[in-house]
Amino acid sequence: MRALQVEAFGDPSALKVSDIPGRAPNQGEVQLRVAGVGVGYFDGLLIKGEYQIKPPLPFVPGSSFSGTVEAVGEGVSHLKVGDAVAGFAFMGAMAEQLTLPAMSCFPLPAALKLEDAANFFIAYATGLYGLREIGNLKAGETLLVLGASGTTGITAIEIAKAMGARVIACAGSEEKRQRCLDAGADAVIDYTDPEWRKAAKSAAGSKGIDVVYDPVGGATAEPALRLLSPGGRFLVVGFVTGIASIPLNLPLLKQCSIHGVNWGGAVMTSPAIVPPVISTLVEWTLAGKLKPQADQRFALEQAGEAFAALFERRSVGTIVICPQE
Repeated sequence: MRALQVEAFGDPSALKVSDIPGRAPNQGEVQLRVAGVGVGYFDGLLIKGEYQIKPPLPFVPGSSFSGTVEAVGEGVSHLKVGDAVAGFAFMGAMAEQLTLPAMSCFPLPAALKLEDAANFFIAYATGLYGLREIGNLKAGETLLVLGASGTTGITAIEIAKAMGARVIACAGSEEKRQRCLDAGADAVIDYTDPEWRKAAKSAAGSKGIDVVYDPVGGATAEPALRLLSPGGRFLVVGFVTGIASIPLNLPLLKQCSIHGVNWGGAVMTSPAIVPPVISTLVEWTLAGKLKPQADQRFALEQAGEAFAALFERRSVGTIVICPQE
């Protein structure tokens, strides 16, 4: 089968397609025909060897996926051949076929387009878990999203609007800010402007900002935290531009809190959190509250191009690799 195979840690844009053997499912496993794979920084960091866990070489990257069950191993009762599923695999999804534990897959209704679910288990799940379970975002509250035009930010905007919140989105170009408005943001801020915090305060109004969703880190984190109202929550989702240094007297003075959002880690320690999150995402998608159609689709041979756009911050919206194309 065709697959992306990492033989040495390095630049994701240099990835090439290889022919590798597939594997029949063992007991408790299923084999899938992969329809779509979400592209995120987590996958890129694994490829570069910069994640805290380094998989043994060689390996096939790809974690959040959707596909169709082609074969079922002994002992699997909740899935059958032909079922549409979404799921999470630490790696292995960027291939035409994927064999993994059946419990890592969540069945999808026939009405949901398979490729639309490719980002469910990373970007969308992180957003819902972070905003609802960790950030306790409430209807009527105001959310500030940093790096809002990428996959992580766009999905957070959609989820926050589905939850009834008001959203201020930060993005660095007119095209990116328009994508945030299209996703439902109530206001957009150019955070390359030195006066961006004043614009954010003005957009927030007298009530202020209740929650910050930060997949960016770096120099933007501290000024964003300073925007929080008393009782505000700062959600650390990632650190694309570097790990932020925040003086720990600030949470005390601001009467706010800082929370880490680690969806993957939470799933590994508490698998029971998965069904309610994915069920909600499916429900909201079918109801039209979420629009998970990919902004950019790439064939397997174009995966290097997709990762290059992601790490160079040229991509806008969600990205899906389609191994069957």
